Amino acid sequence: MQLTTTLLQVTTLLTTLAIAAPAPAPAPAPEAEAAPLLEPRAQDLIDLWKSKNFLDLKFTGRANPGDCKNLPANFNDISSSGKAKAGFRCTIWVDANCRGTGFSFNQNPGSASFPAWINDKASSWKCVKA
Repeated sequence: MQLTTTLLQVTTLLTTLAIAAPAPAPAPAPEAEAAPLLEPRAQDLIDLWKSKNFLDLKFTGRANPGDCKNLPANFNDISSSGKAKAGFRCTIWVDANCRGTGFSFNQNPGSASFPAWINDKASSWKCVKA
């Protein structure tokens, strides 16, 4: 009887320890894959015209906001008026790579006539959110 009582006490003790033992930690959740970074898409940002009052040949510049762009050869040093697209402010520069003296304008009213110091002298441009 002593042996049966001892076995019963040991069994009870083991059962109690098993119940009281902490549950194993769950396996770590798999890391979610990072969403691929989307590259910004170039968009129409600026319109330049060869003549005053938004007349004659027109150039529409396409880029990512904040990127400096050189004017194409057929529009280098011939712009006389311009407008930024809605929500942007654009600057044109006398020199390539957005260097030298710059002149800025927005969509409304734009600039129907560039100042003499940059008229027919723009070589590069950049637009940023207004």
